[in-house]
Amino acid sequence: MIQTCRTCNSFLLTWKCPIRVSRSNHLHSFIFLDFCTYGFALAATRLVYDDSESYYSDAASIIRHLRFASAETSTTSRFFDGFSDIFVFLMFVSLGSGILLAQTGSPSSFAKPLKFVSLGISAVLAILLIAYFGLRTHFYSVMYGNASSSYGYLGRSSQFQSSRQLDFAFRVLVFILALGVVAQSIMVKVQTKGEPRVSSASHIFIACAGLWLLRTVYGMASMAASVNLNNVYDDPEYHNYYEILDVVFSTWPLLILLSVIFGLGYKKANGLWSTEQPFMTQRGNAVSPWGFNYDPNQVAAPVMAHQSQAPPMQQQSWPQYQQQQPYYPQPGHNGMTPQYAPAQEQTPVQQPFNTHIPVSQTRSPPPHEDTMGFNHQANGATPQTTAQSYYEKSRSANC
Repeated sequence: MIQTCRTCNSFLLTWKCPIRVSRSNHLHSFIFLDFCTYGFALAATRLVYDDSESYYSDAASIIRHLRFASAETSTTSRFFDGFSDIFVFLMFVSLGSGILLAQTGSPSSFAKPLKFVSLGISAVLAILLIAYFGLRTHFYSVMYGNASSSYGYLGRSSQFQSSRQLDFAFRVLVFILALGVVAQSIMVKVQTKGEPRVSSASHIFIACAGLWLLRTVYGMASMAASVNLNNVYDDPEYHNYYEILDVVFSTWPLLILLSVIFGLGYKKANGLWSTEQPFMTQRGNAVSPWGFNYDPNQVAAPVMAHQSQAPPMQQQSWPQYQQQQPYYPQPGHNGMTPQYAPAQEQTPVQQPFNTHIPVSQTRSPPPHEDTMGFNHQANGATPQTTAQSYYEKSRSANC
């Protein structure tokens, strides 16, 4: 066989020799072909002349290690898949509380207790997952670690059975939590029915909760149909199309809901943010809720609450009185009563109607008679009797 391979190699090299000489750029291709020919010849010679027992012994060891690696990979995948369900549950609880907070502006009374309850449930689920991972890993290490037990280890069957029961209990609990999340999404939708700003978030909440419920239902039903929880040696027949169903009903729903929730938190219009972002800050006293129809191109003008200009004050018209001429008594007319002209009230000037509150301005000081009280009584009215001069008042007082 070796001679045949070498003859073929010599024929190929001789046939391609003129091309190699004329076109030196194909030199690397011929070198590669030469090495491949010798490699094939060496492999064929080993298969024919080597010891068959040694070959099968190495093959059994390789197969055992491959099975061990496959089992450990499957266990690790299930471990992280369970933790993804735990984090999705916590995400949904926070999403429902965040939608209500965005609507009312303040956290609800049951938001904090619900947070602690969800953390406690998540801790219980994490303990189940860790116990499952430990039992399954220890079983595989004992089963595939010994060459004499390559295809099974009967003494550890109870340990493997316990790990499967823990896995099924975890799936049932996650299914119950998915039902609770769907109920929470419906309640949030009912409470935010009249609020158009969070309608998009509530619709996404319901859709993602439905996808998670589909995933949990399939996970529980598929394990119940393909695994015998009472006897590890009497499992139902496993079909190859289960692998396709796992991708369609388990992997894709999780990927879709995580992508949609990420998009809800990423978008600026009608989105939900866990913390205040720089684009949410507005100037002045105008404050918009986080993620509600914010347009960064429209910035509110600053509102000066205490520096607004006062409205023009209306001048009130006050009745003005004519100032009387001062009277001086003349000699020879002591018995005569002085005559004063009656006070004439001026008509106030009509001002146009103004909606602002009138504020009086400081007017000019009143005349001397008004100040001394000559033309006014105690109540401010015009006197009904004729006013007397200071001379007559002093004369009557002396009498």
